[in-house]
Amino acid sequence: MPYSVDKRETLKAAILRVFGDTALAVAPVVRLRATAAGIVVAAAVVAGCAAGSGFAGGKIETVPPGDERIVFAAPVFAGTTPQRGKFADYWEREEYALFRGGGAQAEIIYSTVMPGPQVALQYDYTIERTVETWNFNGTQAKIWSAAERVRAPLGEFFYKPYTLAGGSRACFGFANEWDDPAGDPFQRPGKVLFGYYCAKAGQKISLDEMEDLIRTIGVRGITEPIRKSETARAAGAPVADATLIAKGPSASADRGNMNFPFRFAEHFQIGNGDEKKP
Repeated sequence: MPYSVDKRETLKAAILRVFGDTALAVAPVVRLRATAAGIVVAAAVVAGCAAGSGFAGGKIETVPPGDERIVFAAPVFAGTTPQRGKFADYWEREEYALFRGGGAQAEIIYSTVMPGPQVALQYDYTIERTVETWNFNGTQAKIWSAAERVRAPLGEFFYKPYTLAGGSRACFGFANEWDDPAGDPFQRPGKVLFGYYCAKAGQKISLDEMEDLIRTIGVRGITEPIRKSETARAAGAPVADATLIAKGPSASADRGNMNFPFRFAEHFQIGNGDEKKP
């Protein structure tokens, strides 16, 4: 039976819909076309390669020593070891990190496109919407304050304070997006970082304190180098269930994000929709 493809449908979405994750894992073996007919042809070739290639689709995995990217160097988290998980395929890499210390808690997701393909992140979340995706926040009522912005080593962040549990837990959500891929007609980002921070119960935090905390957020390889000494110290750490860490045990848990991985990546075409010329 022939496969039909809406001309408005992205290349990645078409392949995912028809053939699933495995096809995406071997996408580099073909030149993917931009037209509706080309999508079907390319997808069919990819699927044929996937069937006998032995490649597996992207999945949630542990973050090996030295591959950690998310940094939250707040003093309250000093001496603690974040829990992490990651998802990676041909199109993008997403990392999840949970920070806990001194009664405070923060969770962050960092997503970046892979080098090579014409891919951007279809990130259209407001801060309120991202906050609701976290298991910790999703089941609790919130009182929101006005959104703010602050310059940090990683660039300009937007953040929005809120309170949980009748005002006894002071929190704020934050987000940053940057590095727009050249040629994307919609000027979407190639990197996105978002998360939240909640102080320990009963502790208030001012806007200045929130901004100081945001300035300690970074990405290894961007705001600081990846240090080999850190890799060596972490090499003996036990391996945990990455899916359980990143998604959490349930939607009502006190950690994790059931939406992980978000799979923001979308293939794009240069100019009027014609494929990119060599």
